[in-house]
Amino acid sequence: MKFEGFQVTNFRNVIDSGWINANQITAFVGQNEAGKSNLFEALYCVNPIIEEADYNINEDWPVDKWEGRKNAEGELVCHARFRLSEQETSALAAAAAKEPEASAEGEEHTPLALEVSSIAFIDLHKYYGYATDFDVEGFPAGALDESRATAWAKANVPKFVYIHDYDMSGAQVELTQLRDRWDQVGRKNRHQLSNEDQTILIILDLASIELDDFLEKGQSAEGRTVRSFDKRSASAYLTKQFGNLWQQKQVKFDIEIDGPTLNIFAEDEGIGMPVRLHRRSTGFRWYVSFAWRFTHATNGEFKDCVLLLEEPGV
Repeated sequence: MKFEGFQVTNFRNVIDSGWINANQITAFVGQNEAGKSNLFEALYCVNPIIEEADYNINEDWPVDKWEGRKNAEGELVCHARFRLSEQETSALAAAAAKEPEASAEGEEHTPLALEVSSIAFIDLHKYYGYATDFDVEGFPAGALDESRATAWAKANVPKFVYIHDYDMSGAQVELTQLRDRWDQVGRKNRHQLSNEDQTILIILDLASIELDDFLEKGQSAEGRTVRSFDKRSASAYLTKQFGNLWQQKQVKFDIEIDGPTLNIFAEDEGIGMPVRLHRRSTGFRWYVSFAWRFTHATNGEFKDCVLLLEEPGV
């Protein structure tokens, strides 16, 4: 399914972007504060990989139109379009075509013949205060069951993955302190934590490790044995996923836990000497942060998504 383009209106400093065509790779270039990040953030919320992402009228409504903020609910923010392949068009028709009307007794049952144009689209519209609308275009009027067509679209339209914070120091982390900081902002507000804290939680998520359970296991000898197995499994998984994206050389990661203290080591193949991640280059740490965030966002599949990268030169 091809991402065709989008348009943003009434979002921060973007009153109307006009229609923006998208290609396989599309780059936005402009001065600081021109609105590049705002385009990304408006687009991301249309079909985000993190479902909780949404607009906030109090923060996102344009300052230049502030007097209209009270009536902003229901105003369109972003329209995005995806073009279906022939195979996807056929799959949608098969999933959502209306059943033929029941024939009279004795008449031969004739299946519904659904004529489809050569091009079909799914248009996504996201408004302030409402969930995204998924509209199918290119089929004869009334030919599709609306609810089934919408369900198919929601399941198959690529998700947007927005990565804007890369920096990761790789320094040791006190997990008890991380837990306290997370509790302070609220468990549903992970995005309010620092980039460093978010990355550690992502690492634990990737390894299917629950923070509170992990800390509790450290309180007993038997628990520490189980936790040791957990961290070895996590290290192997992170190494494998990083290798799927990083082609320069083989790197092995090792998560070490001493009491509540977590350290991450990286070892280049052939050298045989693990080095704490914070001793590696800034560029390498940035890539590690990106790779694990991308792995986390796409469940390790690296497909069925549109990747939005802030500062792609990094």
